[in-house]
Amino acid sequence: MSDTIYTNIGSSALVAVNPHKYVASNADSLLQKYTAHYRDTSENKTPLPPRIFQLANNTYYHMKRTTQDQSLIISGETGSGKSETRRLAIKTLLELSVSNPGKKGSKLATQVPAAEFVIESFGNARTLFNPNASRFGKYTELQFTDKGRLCGIKSLDYYLERNRVAAVPSGERNFHIFYYLMAGASPDERQHLHLADKTQYRYLGHRAGTGTRANGLHDYDANRFEQLKMALKSVGLSKQHVAQTCQLVAAILHLGNIEFTIDRGRDVDAAVVRNVDVLGIVAEFLGVQPSALEATLAYKTKLVKRELCTVFLDTDGASDNHDDLAKTLYSLLFAWLNEHINQRLCRDDFDTFIGLFDLPGSQNMTSRPNSLDQFCINFANERLQNFIQKQIFESHVDEYKTEGISRFIPSVPYFDNAECVRLLQNKPGGLIHIMDDQARRSHKKTDLTMVEAFGKRWGNHSSFKVGPVDQSGSPTFTVNHFNGPMSYSSEGLLERNLDSLNPDFVSLLRGSLAGALDGAEGVGSANPFVKGLFSTKAIATQAHRKNEDIIVSAQQPIKPMRTPSTRRKGTIKRMAMLREDAAVEEQERDDDDARIQGRSEYLV
Repeated sequence: MSDTIYTNIGSSALVAVNPHKYVASNADSLLQKYTAHYRDTSENKTPLPPRIFQLANNTYYHMKRTTQDQSLIISGETGSGKSETRRLAIKTLLELSVSNPGKKGSKLATQVPAAEFVIESFGNARTLFNPNASRFGKYTELQFTDKGRLCGIKSLDYYLERNRVAAVPSGERNFHIFYYLMAGASPDERQHLHLADKTQYRYLGHRAGTGTRANGLHDYDANRFEQLKMALKSVGLSKQHVAQTCQLVAAILHLGNIEFTIDRGRDVDAAVVRNVDVLGIVAEFLGVQPSALEATLAYKTKLVKRELCTVFLDTDGASDNHDDLAKTLYSLLFAWLNEHINQRLCRDDFDTFIGLFDLPGSQNMTSRPNSLDQFCINFANERLQNFIQKQIFESHVDEYKTEGISRFIPSVPYFDNAECVRLLQNKPGGLIHIMDDQARRSHKKTDLTMVEAFGKRWGNHSSFKVGPVDQSGSPTFTVNHFNGPMSYSSEGLLERNLDSLNPDFVSLLRGSLAGALDGAEGVGSANPFVKGLFSTKAIATQAHRKNEDIIVSAQQPIKPMRTPSTRRKGTIKRMAMLREDAAVEEQERDDDDARIQGRSEYLV
């Protein structure tokens, strides 16, 4: 085998095949060869074969020569090697843009990979098809000075698969950080965090691996935990912040082990905590009283006809409630880590940037029905596929028409998924628009009425079909995505689409003004770190119309705290096509008067 895993599509797109093994074509020595080739200005240099190093070189070169911002879009199926390709691209850009890379010339040379590793540790997981699968959408901006020197980084996260915290698919693992902590914590840390064997934790699946592979994974996880602590230090987390982060991760594990039973001594069938020792550990780590935490888990406050009512939960309802709290805590921690990195490393005074965008691959679950998580990820991939196809097959059509040569260039036939995109996002009447509309009227609508509305509007569409009722008794529907048909269960879809946060969690951990003033319940968490996660910036709330200190609804933002950088509209700058031969390109730049507006995109 030649291990040839790269192929170019024109000058701005690259196909990379995951070899599922180490290949020499990704070695550091080759990286040095390609960066040396980039810096070589001689006219007779020999072109090099396609590599991700080459595409990154071209991206950087185009940014410097045109002063235009660039984008690298990394797309592919899960397990196709997107994360590794992204890592190699960033490594190349660092090599080109950092003074004395590998030495003390630039602190950013170590901080950027450290930031990537931190986010990966909290946002990636081992799946059936990929030992390091991204479970969130990731956009990273590398920021540069006018001389092309790296000066900052911005990290944005989109749609973390938070449901994995409390429900790991069969045969897969939870987020990496849980296993890193379990394997790498010192005896003193384990004692402080009350950590038992990982088989004791429901959120880790109660599974015990055996044999050489299990031992190898344990050692690997332990080593990664040490690397993670160094990476956290590199991006500016103090020892106290690292300890608080680990304590919160441990609190989430313990939270999943809280068990409920029905107290028959009460007049109502309300759940109470069975294992109060575990409740005490979680309450201590969250900085609240055990009784207050138990009440928050066992009861739920609802607004009924503008009046607050307390609903007593049964054991299943209380278990769902503590799973929701665990998912909330983890997603807030993940967002806080991203924002902390941005506060430390993001610059406002940069000149140009290169954005790298990476989505999890399309998902089609085998161990459980596809639901809202899979629907959203597959929708995003559908749109991304449509964008990439247009870039590859249609981006030059207007230029050909302007030059009067379009009739000499045959069109390339390809499968256009525009109809599927229209089915999903059309306004009004697309599946997402219908889902949002029915979710806003959820007191009158159900999952069944939603699927009925789907069928009424799109029943004759080639990319849609209403399916049979699943095992839970919920109707299903199928969307013919660009990579095949995928069926979705409607169970709980409307409620989950609202993505509302239990306001009782916010009242417990952020507190209320009234409680803070009178010193009674409602002062929030005594742990400043936990209380800070529930800040007004992180969670939007709505107060009761009669009492502003009572929170009746809460929601996490669906977008990151920051936004991708943008430039002034209407700015037009010349761009020349990238060529291996700099001298030829320079000559063509003088002869060619073509212009491209906006940012350039490079595809992997």
